[in-house]
Amino acid sequence: MIVKVKKITFIGLQEEKERFISRLQETGVTHVSLPMEALEPTEVARDLQKVTEVRKFLSRVAGKAAAPKLAADYSAICSKREELGQRETRLLSEIGVLKKEREILEPWGDFEPQDIALFRSKGLEVRFYRLARKVFETLSLEQFLCHVTRQTEGEVAFVAMASSPFDLGVTEEKVPAKSLSQIDREVEIKRHELDQIKDEYQTLAEKVQALVDAEARLRDDYEYRRVLLNADVALDNRLFILTCWSPIPEDELVKKVGEGFTLGHFSEDPAEGDRVPVLLSNKPAFDSGEDLVQVYSQPNYKDFDPSGIVLYAFSVFYGMIIGDAGYGLVSLALTVFLHWKVKSVSPLWIRFRRLCYCLSFSVLLFGIISASYFGISLGAENPLNKLLLLDLNTKEGQNQVMLISIIMGMAHLSIALGIKFYRTRDLPALGWIIVIWSGYFLLRSQMAQGQPNPIAMYIAIAGMALVVLFTSKSRNPILRLLMGLNGALGVIQLLADCLSYMRLFALGLATMYMCQTFNMLAEMPYNGLPYVGFIPAVLILVFGHGINLLLGIMGGVVHGLRLNFLEWYRWCYEGDGLTFKPFRKIAKPV
Repeated sequence: MIVKVKKITFIGLQEEKERFISRLQETGVTHVSLPMEALEPTEVARDLQKVTEVRKFLSRVAGKAAAPKLAADYSAICSKREELGQRETRLLSEIGVLKKEREILEPWGDFEPQDIALFRSKGLEVRFYRLARKVFETLSLEQFLCHVTRQTEGEVAFVAMASSPFDLGVTEEKVPAKSLSQIDREVEIKRHELDQIKDEYQTLAEKVQALVDAEARLRDDYEYRRVLLNADVALDNRLFILTCWSPIPEDELVKKVGEGFTLGHFSEDPAEGDRVPVLLSNKPAFDSGEDLVQVYSQPNYKDFDPSGIVLYAFSVFYGMIIGDAGYGLVSLALTVFLHWKVKSVSPLWIRFRRLCYCLSFSVLLFGIISASYFGISLGAENPLNKLLLLDLNTKEGQNQVMLISIIMGMAHLSIALGIKFYRTRDLPALGWIIVIWSGYFLLRSQMAQGQPNPIAMYIAIAGMALVVLFTSKSRNPILRLLMGLNGALGVIQLLADCLSYMRLFALGLATMYMCQTFNMLAEMPYNGLPYVGFIPAVLILVFGHGINLLLGIMGGVVHGLRLNFLEWYRWCYEGDGLTFKPFRKIAKPV
């Protein structure tokens, strides 16, 4: 549910402002209102950004190994990281230059530049060339000593020497004043320096906890100074004014802040136009839905909290899309393993774990009622067939499941419209509910029984009349009628949204066919290769079902959430809310 909050304004003496804001932060229960163009404590923000970047880098260096909690100065760690980073960048740049020099020099092999200099000092001209083979073949080289060092299908590298200056009419290559051996030695030295830098990074990574603690303290200081900078002033800067939103009553908040302040304060309910922060609070059975809701948009304060409905609707859709008891057992086993392996007490992890259990049981349930166990066909006398409710193996069963998926969509959308009618007394929403179900019974009579259903038709007309007559609140009858007729065109969107739920049937059917296909592929080598056929069969089963489960998870998440966020939200949900962010300290007390 959305927690009710009060707008509380504090007025105090300027000399007490810093102490009061610090105390308010220690209470940690309010959301402080700041202006849209809030001033930022740039120096603290810069330090926080630097520490965060260094902490992330050293955490990657440390890997999964538990870093010992060594005391250290975070500024010294950041300075050392910056120094090592600059050295690392310089060495990598120098190695890049050396590699380019090696690429240039490599066609002529390993020689000492001093020998070339000696030849030239004795009056011998030595020049290096690298030419296309077609160009090389056109040269007249009888007057020179020419030595080809490398040649390929398209290129020739050679050295030309003569006792006097000469010109071949082509561009001479300028080679580095180093030998290949010297370049390789320099690269090796610089790589050794890089290894030393990596060792120093590992040493720094042992102190990463100091950065974690410093990051928390700096974030607290950043939030504190941000509130301090943006608090309003009055009476020539003698008073400060601070407005916050509190989920607890005014007197309880003042009691938490404590005595020792000269304060005036008053509370008021949210007014029209206020940007009210939204704090969600749900029972454990529903709180996993909060994270799903926030994937798309936080509800606004005047909206409703859809967490519980989204959670269980998503679970049902997800289970129907995968719909295999074998996959459900695998998902449940993985969830139990993660529950046992990950000892985190983070609220986010606990909510995610509950969601995984919910989804796993949903897949298991739909797998049981569709008699699908890794796509294996059950015998007619198998007792598990007594639980079969959704038969995807026959044409009649598939038609039935398709109809069930549409009815699920109709029920889901009716819940949305019912919520809208309950909250806003919107008569067109009630009209659409009537249209949905009367239209269903009307079509069922026409298509299944071939008989008209006048009662359903009259009820549908009554529903459309509600839409036409009450879509607009204008007192002008012509304008009201025109707006109503325009609103009645929503029947097209409503029909499209109902039919969109057929994806549940289609994706569930695809998952089942993929299961059966991989089983059939595995059966071929198992039956065709004596003694060793089970090896490729097992590989096909593991790989195939693994891919199918992964695709099912992707489809279940994407389409399960899509039916909530697009088809369902369209009829009842506004969103675009401001998340309640408690003004509190996150650093652990020393």
